[in-house]
Amino acid sequence: MTQQFDFSTHNAEQITDKPGKTYLTYCPPGLGKTHTLNFLPGKTLVLDVDRTSHVLKGNPNIDIIYVDNQNTWDFWQALLLHLESIKGKYDNIAIDNVSELERCLLSNLGYIGKNQGVPAQGDYQKMQFRVVNSFRWMKNLADRIVFTAWETTDLYTSADGQQYNRSYPQINGKILNNVLGLCDVVGRLMIKDEGIRGFILEGTNSIYAKNQLDTRKGCKQEDIFLSTSNDEVITEGEKK
Repeated sequence: MTQQFDFSTHNAEQITDKPGKTYLTYCPPGLGKTHTLNFLPGKTLVLDVDRTSHVLKGNPNIDIIYVDNQNTWDFWQALLLHLESIKGKYDNIAIDNVSELERCLLSNLGYIGKNQGVPAQGDYQKMQFRVVNSFRWMKNLADRIVFTAWETTDLYTSADGQQYNRSYPQINGKILNNVLGLCDVVGRLMIKDEGIRGFILEGTNSIYAKNQLDTRKGCKQEDIFLSTSNDEVITEGEKK
């Protein structure tokens, strides 16, 4: 039997706001990425990989599942099935954090492998496919999906030979663009000299960021999950 495909067209004027929104926030450890989850509106489920959810203490709108960081490979698969079974219970699902999730998956694969605990080349490919496929699938499980990640830096050379010190989320390079491409918003959390925390939402040659939900180029930490705001933009120049 020949498979049937839907080739119907939809005029762009009929497009409405996205029913589900996906965010990725990143910064160096301890700067406030987990604390930002306190500002999610509605009921939130946090999947705690790196055990930093203590900063959410006292928030009645947040439930936490502690991801098994030893038997992570099998646990993560079972967790995805559990999330599907409770679809609709939570407005937001947050994975805290992606950088540590990758390491836990690889570590578990190395442990059960035949290379004395060291992940084999094929294990990296297994991890990459599992992360991207599960994140793509999770986009339909809640109104907002939030990924957090640690920040890393490198020296990047552009096509015209210019070099930049680049900041971006610490995600495996083979799937970095895949993961970031799945997100509507990628924000880098920074602290101004006077102690105000805010997100950069517009990318530059030195910073990976984007905002496909509204026109904001930056916002205060507590406003990252709002879609309409005229709050002060925090830029790299202001930080200095």
